[in-house]
Amino acid sequence: MWNVTDWQKVVFSDESRFILGTDDNRVWVLRRPGERYNSPHTVLRHTARTAGVMVWWAIAYDSRYTLIVMRGTLTGQRYVDDILRPHVGPFLNGLPRAIFQQDNARPHTERVAQDFLRQFQTLPWPARSPDLSPMIS
Repeated sequence: MWNVTDWQKVVFSDESRFILGTDDNRVWVLRRPGERYNSPHTVLRHTARTAGVMVWWAIAYDSRYTLIVMRGTLTGQRYVDDILRPHVGPFLNGLPRAIFQQDNARPHTERVAQDFLRQFQTLPWPARSPDLSPMIS
C-alpha cells in the first residue's frame, strides 16, 4: 500500500486537445436496440477536420512543468522528440527518485516512447483505465 511519501514522488502528466470551434465531431446518443438509424437519432454535422490545439503538462508534489503547446498529430516519434527528450527527461532528472505517470494513449505505448522511458521509473498503467492525474482532462 502506498503512503503519502510514495505519492509525492509521482510526476503526473497528461495532454488534452482543445477544439477551436463548436463541434468536436462527437455526438453521444442513448437509444434502444434497433433504433440506430431512426431519424430522431441522427444528426447532420460537419465532418471535415476541426481546428484545435493540443497541450501537454506535468505536475509533481512540489513542482510543475510549463504548459507545452503541440501542433499537428501526436505520434510516438513526435512524443519522444517534442515532449519526452527535451522536457520530460530533464524534468525527471531534476527530481530525485521521480516516478513518471502517463496514461496509455497510443503515442505513449509505441515502442519508440517505451524505449526512451526505460531510463526512468514509470508508474504501470492499465489499458483503458481512467486518468489518475489530478489535472482536468
